[in-house]
Amino acid sequence: MGALALTVIVGAGLVIGFGVQYLTHPRTQLDWLFVAIATGIGASLGREVLANVFGVMAGGPEIDGLVIIPAVITGLVLGLLADAFVRYIALEPA
Repeated sequence: MGALALTVIVGAGLVIGFGVQYLTHPRTQLDWLFVAIATGIGASLGREVLANVFGVMAGGPEIDGLVIIPAVITGLVLGLLADAFVRYIALEPA
């Protein structure tokens, strides 16, 4: 995975994180950060685990070694899980 793929992952994570922060009612001012980090980790894991290990969509479209469809799916899933955790499970801010 090259620098362009890493840039796409970081950019997508930030866009989704800021979208969650400004389009919903966040509990804290840092909800976007948790969602952005989880989305980036999910996209990286999706590329590594789904595409390389299990061969899911291994021949699909890619950008600089980043297989797009598994990265998007796992990035969104982990981003949604992080948002749900921060919103409903995490403790109230002090």
